[in-house]
Amino acid sequence: MNAHVPPLSPSPAVTVSGLRRSYGERTVISGLNLRIERGEFVALLGESGCGKTTLLRALAGLDPIQGGRIDAPRRPAVVFQEHRLLPWDSLWRNVSLGMTGHDLRERATAALTEVGLGNRLDDWPRNLSGGQAQRVALARALVQEPELLLLDEPFAALDALTRIRMHALVKELVARHQPGVLLVTHDVDEAIALADRILVMRSGAIAFEHEAVTPIAAASIRSRLLEELGVAATTEAA
Repeated sequence: MNAHVPPLSPSPAVTVSGLRRSYGERTVISGLNLRIERGEFVALLGESGCGKTTLLRALAGLDPIQGGRIDAPRRPAVVFQEHRLLPWDSLWRNVSLGMTGHDLRERATAALTEVGLGNRLDDWPRNLSGGQAQRVALARALVQEPELLLLDEPFAALDALTRIRMHALVKELVARHQPGVLLVTHDVDEAIALADRILVMRSGAIAFEHEAVTPIAAASIRSRLLEELGVAATTEAA
């Protein structure tokens, strides 16, 4: 995992101040503050319904907010659990979707090469495995050189071995491109393996935070995270 958390800088990937998001009379996020630096990998854990995906969608500009402020230098890139590739377009056209310029194929080629699919430019999404499709989704996100990369459980539907390979790839790509990253996940081990900083969200706010998990401390922080998530007793009993 990344051992170094970037120092605070004048221009973070995103800053959230006093965020509030409601659905009708139900408040999902209340008074939330968050700052993610360029090059920092942050994982967000929490029970279903605690507001994790709501926060990610707000940061992505996909949902309105009712209070507070989100400051992000540019529109972020998002990778969802489903790859959301257009089945009628080739892989390079999927990667270049929304881009402008005269070198779209070249830029898409470079991005697909980074994720190990540089020889599949003119192939179709239907011919890809789940892991390969998520590689294309990552290429599509990173070709934009985003300052903020939002990952909404992008590995949840993959088998165990493919997830391990994707973890290694994401760490490599983030180190190379240096976006700030927010990963929403239910997987404690995934958060420990990838993140510089791990947050636990509860009742619409950040309830717990831990930075720079070293391999030596991984077991103890895993227990603490499970406790924060309210599943430690179940895990120990199992």
